[in-house]
Amino acid sequence: MDEKDRKILKILQGDARKTFQEIGDELGMSRVAAKKRVRKLEEQGIIRGYNTCIYRDGEITGFIEVETVPERFDPMLRYCSNRMEWVRQIYCLCKPDHFMMVVVTPSSEDLRYMANVIARQDGVVHVTCNAVSEVIKDVYGGVRRYEEKWEPQPGNELENSRGAD
Repeated sequence: MDEKDRKILKILQGDARKTFQEIGDELGMSRVAAKKRVRKLEEQGIIRGYNTCIYRDGEITGFIEVETVPERFDPMLRYCSNRMEWVRQIYCLCKPDHFMMVVVTPSSEDLRYMANVIARQDGVVHVTCNAVSEVIKDVYGGVRRYEEKWEPQPGNELENSRGAD
């Protein structure tokens, strides 16, 4: 992947509906060249798909962490992947037999209900459920807070974290 590919990814992350012509114009290349590069990124699995992110007033985003006994881990992953309509993502965690789900439900009551249904499944040891109170950054857009770019300032502790040379 070269610098032009990285720029294409940034353009598409900001607006996946851009045409190949618009991408080419932004990068100083032809529509055909932009299309070939995007297709190559898709074939390599770097671009895994395009989504429409729909926001509905009142919906609740939550995180549900599940711990299972070892022999029930894979069956619970299948159960949550196939039977839970509000699940957006599932991540296996570094802790053995733990996974985390990102869920979006119509209400906080539905979020609690979903966590309780999971907790009652055979082999589930522990379930933790947290609702999101505020979104600071979302690559799918819609967040207007903290949009300005952070620039390191002289004396910034992160910039000087290595200490004196």
